[in-house]
Amino acid sequence: MRLLAVTTMLALLFVGTAYQTSFAQDADNDGLTDAQEKILGTDPNKSDTDGDGLPDGDEYFVYFTNPTKSDTDEDGIADKQDPYPRWVRYEDLNGVTTSTDRITQGPEGLRLHQFVEVKAGNVITIDWHSFLHPDFTMREARFKIKFDFLDPNRPDYEGEGYYKPVDTNQMEIVLPTYEGVFKATIPWPGRAMAYNDWIYHLYSRPLKVGQIYEYNVFFSEIIRWGEEPFARARAEVLGTEKFVLETKLGRREYTAFAVKITMKFATFKDPFFRAFLGPDPELVLRAVFTAGESSQTQVLLRYTTPFFRITPTKSVGFSDFIIAH
Repeated sequence: MRLLAVTTMLALLFVGTAYQTSFAQDADNDGLTDAQEKILGTDPNKSDTDGDGLPDGDEYFVYFTNPTKSDTDEDGIADKQDPYPRWVRYEDLNGVTTSTDRITQGPEGLRLHQFVEVKAGNVITIDWHSFLHPDFTMREARFKIKFDFLDPNRPDYEGEGYYKPVDTNQMEIVLPTYEGVFKATIPWPGRAMAYNDWIYHLYSRPLKVGQIYEYNVFFSEIIRWGEEPFARARAEVLGTEKFVLETKLGRREYTAFAVKITMKFATFKDPFFRAFLGPDPELVLRAVFTAGESSQTQVLLRYTTPFFRITPTKSVGFSDFIIAH
């Protein structure tokens, strides 16, 4: 009887060890288990599948790049040398909006490219290109917007728009909308970003606790209603915290920078927005970045951003975006 018990225990230990070895083995010592390499399509016997000088595990978990492509964002700069090597997707937790983003550097300088899709009955897609100054404020923008209407009797619509500087203090705006094309030349205060890409100003210099960023955010949605379109943004890195991210390889805990962003608006003329937001409108937002040492490894994980709507009813809301990885 004792011999049988010992034999059974040994058998269980052997099976358990074999299971653990097959599941957790990292044959090439690159920070990914062989099982994880199978999910990603990387070579389990080669620590740097794409040959860009970054181990596969670091690419996925630290840089948020593709370990099977040496130039993830396809800007002609290998991931290891690229200060902004990612091409990532953000999903809003309401399931309405997605944004696939990359920062590239080329003949036209620093550029932010976002492909945004909004599904709220009608489907809106925006192919956005913002050309940036070195301090990550907008120099100009070009974009295409497509409206795919739910109503089969309403023809779909696609248009091109731009924000083009007239001089150092003015910007020409051409904005396709549901109602047609809105055009205007407006005062431009400088040090500004658009409402869809404002969070990227925080890539202008390395994050550290106590760091403060102050700039303007342009809300094209409200300029058509005769409101002051600029909010004054103040972002402060409050400290670090633990952030758990669900990835396709399982849960991963990161040490992250917590950032508080306050946006202050002029008093709204519209009675609804004035009553809803008060005489001194202020919105408080939040962002979380991995606590890396540079733009290569300081990755935006999650952020909230406001939006204003006037049709079909007036409303103010927030989108809560998290990286899909």
